[in-house]
Amino acid sequence: MSDLAGSPKFANFNITDFTYTTVDDTPIEASLLIPKTLLKSPHRSKPAPLAIRFHGGFLVTGHRLYADWYPQFILDFCQHHGAAVITVDYRLLPEAKGTEILQDVKAFYAWLAKPGNLSSLLPAGVEVDIGNLLVTGESAGGYLAFMSALVAPEAIRAVVMHYPMLDLRAPHYTQAYTKHIFDPPVPQIPKAVLDGSLANLKGNEVVASAVPLARVPLAMSMVQQGRFEELFGSGRSLYPIDVLDDGVVSESSRLPAMWILHGKQDTAVPVEGTHKFVEKLREKVPGVQLHVTIEDGEHGFDNHAAGSGEAATLETAWVKEGVEFMEKFWPSRSA
Repeated sequence: MSDLAGSPKFANFNITDFTYTTVDDTPIEASLLIPKTLLKSPHRSKPAPLAIRFHGGFLVTGHRLYADWYPQFILDFCQHHGAAVITVDYRLLPEAKGTEILQDVKAFYAWLAKPGNLSSLLPAGVEVDIGNLLVTGESAGGYLAFMSALVAPEAIRAVVMHYPMLDLRAPHYTQAYTKHIFDPPVPQIPKAVLDGSLANLKGNEVVASAVPLARVPLAMSMVQQGRFEELFGSGRSLYPIDVLDDGVVSESSRLPAMWILHGKQDTAVPVEGTHKFVEKLREKVPGVQLHVTIEDGEHGFDNHAAGSGEAATLETAWVKEGVEFMEKFWPSRSA
């Protein structure tokens, strides 16, 4: 098990690491979090609901158990409902392309759907309903949470997207200019950092997790130089707004309920992308169940609120509103 599992943020959960797919002999891993309260009374009349979470990191860096990026109120929300949680790693840029990242997302849901896979990891007496899913993700993970809804729509009851990367063709990602990202802003990364990394690639590397700070300069360089599409790929099926424009989803019944939250002053993933996505979603998929929270704050404002620096809790006003919306859909009444 990763040393990261020892964070106090995970103190109320038992954690089991597992491999859900293998790429060129490299395991792609996830971690199962079981609330300790569930272990104390496992023989419930109904199976426990399940939450899936994808971490952020511009699709370049990040680790499923990097606690500083895991919103506390989401863990608390899952614990409150006695839900099991699976937090998922996936292949990263620039070693992988966007199509390969989405292959991992599909592989994860295929692993989850295969009888016996999840149950083999569960403690005695604990059952989990894999048809009753909440999917969450921050930043790049918010992108993967939305794309999950296209991969496994019937199983997913609700999606929470924290400051998600959705408007991936915006100049912020595709044009080179001075970008002041974060507060205080990170330095402008020399072009040689990304060029050097790309030059050293042999084409067979598989990187599926990274303690975030080690690859932040690589991620910042990609954004500052506007080279996201070059590394990610240009296919329209990779881009959420293109997917909506192309009519891949035209009926609200094909999408789960969605809660999108974003900080007004986000310099890493500009809030304008969420506004554009929401406008397009409401245009193309009338009737979609959607709750949008726009609050003062930078990227990660739910973990580090503007002014206080404190993490949001289930008692925070805007969280209460979002949770009230989500609980209409997850856990589902049939669970």
